[in-house]
Amino acid sequence: MNSRSVKLTRRDISVIRDIALSHVVSRDQLMRLGYFGSITRVNTRLRDLICLGLITRLDTPFYTQSLYMATKRAAEIVGEKVSPLILGRGSSPRFIQHALSVTNVRLALSCRTNGQWRFEQQLWRKVTVAKGALEVRPDGLFVTKTPIFVEVDMGHVAPNRFNEKLTSYVALAESGRCSELYGFDSFRLLVITTGPLRAHHLRRLQPSHSGFELLVQTFDEVGAALIPAWS
Repeated sequence: MNSRSVKLTRRDISVIRDIALSHVVSRDQLMRLGYFGSITRVNTRLRDLICLGLITRLDTPFYTQSLYMATKRAAEIVGEKVSPLILGRGSSPRFIQHALSVTNVRLALSCRTNGQWRFEQQLWRKVTVAKGALEVRPDGLFVTKTPIFVEVDMGHVAPNRFNEKLTSYVALAESGRCSELYGFDSFRLLVITTGPLRAHHLRRLQPSHSGFELLVQTFDEVGAALIPAWS
């Protein structure tokens, strides 16, 4: 097929932008996100975008489907705010496992209630505290009546590192700058983790005066498929 004969549509640009912001997605995730209505259509269009050099396929023996990432060439069409995110992106097994799991959580939350998803890279903020600055880096934000920051925990983070995450949210809640930084005054934090025992341990780490509601649930409890680890 001659790549010059393929014309980009608005949907194509939306698909590429979503792939870029999600890091990596599977074919079925793109269908569940509503971009395509049939396997034939999604396979055909993804082949076209690969031919144009805008996405690339990651084949792995550890996952039943091909996975897709945006290429550096896609930076030309996804907009100046998204394009820097494509450059220097990794593709380690743990990185891919986490990215796919975040998208599954996004899909599960969207099935439960209406809301708008905002991606990790759109949410990075710095909050000034007495000892300097802390960076708030959620895995996502689900915007509903009370916005929910989302952290997807695959069981790899040590307790002290998880405490650092919680400390950044406490700083955000206490800073009085949440509205300035994100456009809303209050929030909840939803942590999705691998199983009941891990969830129990993470709940015990909640600060006594956090200024926000911490919810810890498992993938099963929110109806999200857990992506198995591979190496």
